[in-house]
Amino acid sequence: TPDEARVKEFNLKQMWKSPNGTIRNILNGTVFREPILCKNVPRLIPGWTKPICIGRHAFGDQYKATDIVIKGPGKLKLVFVQEGKDEKTELEAYKFTGAGGVALSMYNTDESISAFAEASMNTA
Repeated sequence: TPDEARVKEFNLKQMWKSPNGTIRNILNGTVFREPILCKNVPRLIPGWTKPICIGRHAFGDQYKATDIVIKGPGKLKLVFVQEGKDEKTELEAYKFTGAGGVALSMYNTDESISAFAEASMNTA
């Protein structure tokens, strides 16, 4: 996945997104890793003999996040406007003072969370 330096170095038209992230999105964020078996690592539960499989829910969150550089003091707000309604929900996330900082907005969907839960139960 290119960063700003690679975009300039290879004269790319844009900073392409991660191919791994694209595959994760197609799979609705559900990723399972193969168990890594280490015979020389002592087990916390001595009688446990099955491998432990790690599941990861990698949809939305940082992979589709929106970020911003904050260049001074001010309020960071999160606003949700429901489709077809005039009212909005507005939350103050942070009040920046001084030089500023950075902010990141992440989300997930009920559909994706349910799909991950189902995949986890099917794997178990």
